[in-house]
Amino acid sequence: MSSLGALLKAAVLAGLIAGVAVSIFHLTLAEPVIEQAIRLEEQRSRASGASHGEPLVSRAVQKVGLVVGLLLYGAIWGLLFGVAYRLLERHVEAASVAVRGAFVAGLVGWSVALFPFLKYPANPPAVGDPATIADRQALYFGFVALSIAGLALALAVRRIVAPVKAQLGIERLSRPLALGVYMLYLSALYVLMPANPDPVEVPAGLVWTFRGISFAGLALFWAVLAVAFARLARERAHA
Repeated sequence: MSSLGALLKAAVLAGLIAGVAVSIFHLTLAEPVIEQAIRLEEQRSRASGASHGEPLVSRAVQKVGLVVGLLLYGAIWGLLFGVAYRLLERHVEAASVAVRGAFVAGLVGWSVALFPFLKYPANPPAVGDPATIADRQALYFGFVALSIAGLALALAVRRIVAPVKAQLGIERLSRPLALGVYMLYLSALYVLMPANPDPVEVPAGLVWTFRGISFAGLALFWAVLAVAFARLARERAHA
């Protein structure tokens, strides 16, 4: 990659490609589950005698919003990934830009998306008290920030240990030590952070189907971003 600008352009474009792929994925698999959850909520409302007015935004508009939101998500995370790649590239030993990009995408995707999802998984509509949205968002974004801090800690441990291992002649010490610190940190973070206290009133099968699709969507996004970035980076490097 010849310059930071070229790197960021490739990363943003890769993020947009990933956003398109995940939009198709969610429109195909997640939307039917959301429709089912909405119907269950309407049935509960009628059974309890509560009024169920027309939604402020139609489902068609919501689907368009999903695509637009995922494209913005892709562009923003593509840009942030490009910055992370530039910061981490000198710490990642790899045979090529493509391999390095895939590894960094894996680290970033795990830290900001996949690991936080394991603690605070997504729920379909009608799950969770609307009054606790702010608290749930604070927990989630706090967890993401602490997850990123854990990755930074592991990299710092490896960097600090590197000159020591050279002096002691223990060439393979830094990686397992950094990995051990990282795993210990993640375990403590997962256990100590409070769980989501909101009750789940939707059938468990529906909830776990939605969560499985959502997790797969996150994994797909970062996998497509990694592949697309590797291809674009390689092309630009040889341009």
